[in-house]
Amino acid sequence: MPLSEQQLLNMKQKRKDILEAATKLFATEGFEGTTIKKVSEAANISFGSVFTYFKDKDELFYTAVVEPLKELSENVFAFSTEAENPMIELEKMIETHFKLFAGINAYLTLIVQVIGQHHRYPDIFKELDRFHDEFRKRVSLLVENGQHKGMFAQQDPLTVATLYTSLLIGIRLNTTDTRYSDMWEQYVLSAINLFGPIKK
Repeated sequence: MPLSEQQLLNMKQKRKDILEAATKLFATEGFEGTTIKKVSEAANISFGSVFTYFKDKDELFYTAVVEPLKELSENVFAFSTEAENPMIELEKMIETHFKLFAGINAYLTLIVQVIGQHHRYPDIFKELDRFHDEFRKRVSLLVENGQHKGMFAQQDPLTVATLYTSLLIGIRLNTTDTRYSDMWEQYVLSAINLFGPIKK
């Protein structure tokens, strides 16, 4: 007998709850310190229910890191590399990214764990590397556009893009405030200056 729409919604919500609980636990207690029992308790579901959605802890960890990349990509890449006014596009991009990164502290902690032990998690690292390469490529194209139009100083676009992505992650991991606040807004001007805006 097929599942009802309500049953499917309940299953979708349970899976989401498991992933949210797992992300927080993996971020705070690491892979070794996180157990399926702890995840089930944090998600407020039975121990056995976790295995309805995930084969084992390895699959749960992989999913917690890789699955959010799709939605993250949609938001992070939502800027035009060929904007008519690259300076305005740059400002909007940076504000959007800062607001987004301000809210994903636990997830970024997971990313740093994988990068720091990339030999241990080669498949996950490959997905993160693909995302990062695309991110830097798109930012560098915006830089090239701004340079072509005489709005940004001439410097290596990929280097600028790499410094920018590093800044985003670094600020988030070094800031205890989990909200987007005035404190975050103070960093926007410094981030813009990375791109070498030419004042006219």
